[in-house]
Amino acid sequence: MTTGEQTILCHTADGVAEVVLNRPRARNALSRPLIAALDGTLERLAADDSVRVVILTGAGGHFAAGADLKDMASMTAQEAAAADFAGCSHALPRLPQPVVVAVEGVALGGGCEMVEMADIVIAGLGARFGHPEVTAGTMPGAGGTQRLPRLVGPALALDLLLTGRSLTAAEALSAGLVSRVVDDGQALGTARAVARHLSTLSAPVLRAVKAAVRRGQEVPLSAGLAEERRLFHRTFALDDRREGMSAFAEKRPPRFQHR
Repeated sequence: MTTGEQTILCHTADGVAEVVLNRPRARNALSRPLIAALDGTLERLAADDSVRVVILTGAGGHFAAGADLKDMASMTAQEAAAADFAGCSHALPRLPQPVVVAVEGVALGGGCEMVEMADIVIAGLGARFGHPEVTAGTMPGAGGTQRLPRLVGPALALDLLLTGRSLTAAEALSAGLVSRVVDDGQALGTARAVARHLSTLSAPVLRAVKAAVRRGQEVPLSAGLAEERRLFHRTFALDDRREGMSAFAEKRPPRFQHR
């Protein structure tokens, strides 16, 4: 499936959807047509129960260089407010399935915001992450000032957001922004291996784990614990819970049916 005049590519197989930002000559800068195509694709995937895991990556050796400044340059404050313009995806943080992001090259501005929205981030050793918006006279608009401090702490987040400097992959791993660092050129292959593993696990359980973690980032600990317990109790009604425990007792691999 190809959407948005091929600014977004999407292929689905065996429960895994692979979504590719496809503006390689612009380092996958997030133009408004690309964002619209991306959100349309993600909304379709969110409604597709056969899709258990989503991979997001970029074509041409980079993940995403941020919002397309040429696209933004003539936009007025009134136009931005009327369109609720964020320079990035609205649909990605609402996706119920686990999202595995593969990053080579740069993940800057809106590209870094999509990293911050993801669940598992695989980075090539040469990847760089940051928020240079301040150097262009603007600021993040899709959660960079909110998610980044929750991931790396306010001191480092403010350093990055106020100076515009970037992090290496190793620094991003140490700070908690990425999950794993691999050799350059291996991020997508590793992300595919991770996604294949996730696709063998119970889809409703994976969604519940993601929902519990995301909810816990938004509410006090007591409310997060209550939500975790509620979702945990719901797993007792799953066929997959019965199959998983039977498989453990019988010392065999589970055969999850995702229900």
